[in-house]
Amino acid sequence: MESNELEGLPEQEEKFQRYNVFKLNTEYYFIFVITFLLSVIGIIMVASSSVAVGEQYFNDPYWFIRRQAIWWVISFIIFILFSRINYKFFSRISVFFILISVGLLAVVLFPGVAQVIGGGRRWIDLYFFNLQPSEIAKMALIIFISDSLNKRYREKPVFKNLLWPSLIILLIVTLLIFLEPDFGAVVIIWITVFILFFIGNVRWPHMIGLGSIGIVTLIAYMFMEEYRRERIFAFFYRTGDSAGVNFQVNQSLIALGSGNIFGLGLGNSIQKYSYLPEAQTDFIFAIIGEEFGMVGTLVIILLFLLLAFFCIRVCLKTQDYFGRTIAGAITGLIITQAIINICVVVGLMPVTGLTLPFISFGGSSLLTCMISTGIILNISRQNFTVTKKTEEELRNALHD
Repeated sequence: MESNELEGLPEQEEKFQRYNVFKLNTEYYFIFVITFLLSVIGIIMVASSSVAVGEQYFNDPYWFIRRQAIWWVISFIIFILFSRINYKFFSRISVFFILISVGLLAVVLFPGVAQVIGGGRRWIDLYFFNLQPSEIAKMALIIFISDSLNKRYREKPVFKNLLWPSLIILLIVTLLIFLEPDFGAVVIIWITVFILFFIGNVRWPHMIGLGSIGIVTLIAYMFMEEYRRERIFAFFYRTGDSAGVNFQVNQSLIALGSGNIFGLGLGNSIQKYSYLPEAQTDFIFAIIGEEFGMVGTLVIILLFLLLAFFCIRVCLKTQDYFGRTIAGAITGLIITQAIINICVVVGLMPVTGLTLPFISFGGSSLLTCMISTGIILNISRQNFTVTKKTEEELRNALHD
């Protein structure tokens, strides 16, 4: 090599190192930090919003926060673990994972097994804690359908390879969750699956056909029960008095309005004292608005937007089909649920019963969210490893 080329090598080497440190690891570190921040905010807000209801139902103001703290420790350990497990391993256990999930969804329907809350049979009572199988089913479906598309549909994109087994399993899971019933979970699952189909390059005629079936099914299900019809009519026509169908939303809006710009301060919420039902779960965003004002709610929204941005970057950088579809579907799952929850709280959508990811009380939900972002971290890590190898090859070429 000529002398001027040799002189330029250290400068190019330094440039490569800066690129490795800042560019390639940006998504990994930001996703880690945002996940940690959201989950810690969840611990703080569950502690603040659950004092009154814990005292009322369990004669213990710290009942909810103790359980959430235990779940946080477990979830964070598993989050770290999944960030280290090569995501391609899940391709080998995808069938086993979905069969376990379907089995749990079936078990929850048996009398004496499930814990019935608000007329819904959504939790398996394991004495020490409650397990919500629909949360596990969300992740199992993402992994199973991604693996199925990768092995069957990608090379031969015909409808029968989409119908079996992806669509059949999706319909079975949908039916079992409908029987609980849990309409919100079904909506999230179908939206997530269609995001997965889009990222997985499923043909548009197939997506439109399946979408038509899904929309018709969801609309029919929405009007099967009187309480669902009341919620929908109350939302569109704003019917119902302050103690009727719109009670939760009205109280939620009062909480948000009371917070003004900077809020009443941590722990100073008034609506959590039996005025706003489910303040520690579905409507925890309203308590954030009441205690931290518009500033607090905008911080939460910003964190979710940043999480979406960096997760999408991981998806776009992933060359592997299986990893790309999983990363995109997980991002869709978390962000769509956050959008729907916030829209419900501010009165832009009918009440669905969906929690706010990472923040609302609920061990199964927190665990699923932490596992999800842990998998995305591993996909990002694998991308970095592959890209680093490519750069080493370029660096060697410069020295030749």
